[in-house]
Amino acid sequence: MSAASSNSQFVVVATIVGFLLFLTGALLLLYGFIDIVVRIDSLRTAAYLVLGYVMFKVGQGILNRFAAFKVPPERRRTLQR
Repeated sequence: MSAASSNSQFVVVATIVGFLLFLTGALLLLYGFIDIVVRIDSLRTAAYLVLGYVMFKVGQGILNRFAAFKVPPERRRTLQR
């Protein structure tokens, strides 16, 4: 296995892990906010919010570092004379 292939596989795995952390963190945040609406007197709710926020930010950081969103720039069209 070459170094380029190994690096490519690492980037793919890191992107998937980052996306899963991002999505799980967002769902935990959503659950925490819904739990606040229902009942606010729980320490577990605060733990969900903090854990969800941390997972969300870690996943976002991993995605920003490893995910390659390569969109070619759109060319402007010139006026036809």
